[in-house]
Amino acid sequence: MKSCSAFFAVLWLAAATAGAQPSSGATAIVSAKSTYHPDNSHSETVLDKSTNELTESTYSAGGALLSKKHYLLNERGLPTQGHIYDGRGNLVARSQVYFDEFGRAKEMRSFNLNGQCYQQILYEYGPDGKAKQPKVVNVDPRAAPTIRAGVIDFTQNTPAQGQLLPQGGAATPVSYSPGNQPAAAPEPPKKKSFFGRLFGGKEKK
Repeated sequence: MKSCSAFFAVLWLAAATAGAQPSSGATAIVSAKSTYHPDNSHSETVLDKSTNELTESTYSAGGALLSKKHYLLNERGLPTQGHIYDGRGNLVARSQVYFDEFGRAKEMRSFNLNGQCYQQILYEYGPDGKAKQPKVVNVDPRAAPTIRAGVIDFTQNTPAQGQLLPQGGAATPVSYSPGNQPAAAPEPPKKKSFFGRLFGGKEKK
C-alpha cells in the first residue's frame, strides 16, 4: 500500500502543476512534496517541469534511503514510465502507466528485471471526474508466469492442435488412433554409388 499511496501522490503532484508553464527566460519550475507513511517512513517527490522528469525517494524512519523511482512525464505532466532502484542505486524493476480515452491514468504495472509483472495499481474515477482510491493487486510471478512482457511473431506459421507443420509447407491434418503411435515416415531411397552413377549400372543391394 506504501507504493500505491506514494504513486497517488506522484499523480496528484503532476496534475497540480500540469498547467504551469515556465515563462520565457524564467528559471525551471520545480515542485516538491513529502508523504509520510504509518510506519514512520516517508517519501519525497520532486517534479521538474523543465525536463519532464519526476523523482520519488523513500526513506526509512531512521532516514536511510530505501528506494528511488524515476519517472518520465508526458505532455500533460503525467508519469508514463519509470525505473525503480533500491537504496544502493541498483535497478530492480520497471514501471509502465496506461491511460484511458480521456488521457487519465487507468493502470500502472510494475515489472521485475525478468519482465514479470508483480504489481498492478488500478485507478478509477467517479461521475464528477474525481479520482477514487486506487486499488493495488500484488501478483506472485511464480504463481502467474503468464503475466509477462513478450513479443509475438505473427510471421511464423503455427500449427493448430492435431496438425503438423512440414518445412516449407502448410499445416496438414494428422490423425491418430487411440493408443497407437503415428506410422513412421518412409525411408528415403538409397543413393547410387560412385561407380553406379559413372557407368549407369544398378547399385548392389
